[in-house]
Amino acid sequence: SETVVAEMEEIFPEEKGAIKDATKDLMCRRMFVKAKTEGKRIDGRKLDEVRVIDAEAGLFPRVHGSALFTRGQTQVVATATLGDSGMRQKIDRISGMEQKRFYLQYTFPPSCVGETGRVGAPGRREVGHGNLAERALIPALP
Repeated sequence: SETVVAEMEEIFPEEKGAIKDATKDLMCRRMFVKAKTEGKRIDGRKLDEVRVIDAEAGLFPRVHGSALFTRGQTQVVATATLGDSGMRQKIDRISGMEQKRFYLQYTFPPSCVGETGRVGAPGRREVGHGNLAERALIPALP
């Protein structure tokens, strides 16, 4: 695909962005069709197969909880600190003020997967992953 992209960019130099977008879209569609027809992901796993995750707890002595999670080449360090009821997160919604007793702050900088790039406010993907993790943890809270 890199050869095709390079050739297309030579023919249509003013359309480099559109060529890259179209190529990415085509690859994603083909991966989806392959997964649907063959029942395997691009990395060879079955659709219902989950990668192993390793967890090491108790990394930092000064917080109430900490752990290192590793899946493949991706690592996450998670820490937990407990507070009293006055420490609840206050959320100003159109329907009025709400408070959350548990909230998860999640960031996923490019360095987590050996890449470089902009580091700033959490993006849509990070917010979504954080919300999923928060929903998974809430039933385990006392």
